Amino acid sequence: MSDPLPYRAVLFDMDETLIEHSKSFEEIAHETYEAFADRLKPISEKKYWGTFWPKAVDLWFMMFDGVIDGDTARRYAYINTLRTLGADETLAEPMMHHGETVLVECANLIEDAHRVLQALRQAGIITGVVTNGYATTQRRKVAYHELEEKVDFVLVSEEVGAHKPDARIFREALRRAETAASDTLFVGDMPENDIKGALEAGMHAALFDCGGKWHDLRETKDAPTPTFTVKSLTELLAITGVG
Repeated sequence: MSDPLPYRAVLFDMDETLIEHSKSFEEIAHETYEAFADRLKPISEKKYWGTFWPKAVDLWFMMFDGVIDGDTARRYAYINTLRTLGADETLAEPMMHHGETVLVECANLIEDAHRVLQALRQAGIITGVVTNGYATTQRRKVAYHELEEKVDFVLVSEEVGAHKPDARIFREALRRAETAASDTLFVGDMPENDIKGALEAGMHAALFDCGGKWHDLRETKDAPTPTFTVKSLTELLAITGVG
């Protein structure tokens, strides 16, 4: 590897970069269905999933485009599903809470994430998290994994009003870090949202390529080449000259 670069800040995506999920959305929906199956009968799990997923996607994009807020989108994914299926709509709130609790608790910190974040901060490098998602859900993950204690700041796209790869969220991250784009490395697993977005904002970008299971709904395959590709977060220490 060439000589380490003197980055003043290293910023991270969250899902499948700092934390990894052991269950897919479909698996979480199945567990949620099973928890309420007695009250959903005679609706089958297949019918429930086939109805829920398209509605969840549509509502995500409504939030993404600023039509509705995230909490409304989260609730109505369940309300509209139950309404379409002719089921009891009062189940929406407890089902949403159950599903999101499983989502949060099925995630774990990526191997060496804590050690790498700690080493970067001890070296005087600013660290931050920049994540797309519903504010309520992402903040639950942040709290569950105590990420605010491990980094200097956390940005959630809904709170910023711009979602990766939109340059506005990267500019806000630079403002919070108080660094120039050329002095900042962004690390993420999504070629479009993370790599293309960071590069277009003038940052360097490291693609975290360890076989992540999630793919962004708007992910494309024409993203530019990352500055670095790493298979473990530990490799960032050599890139930054920290260890």
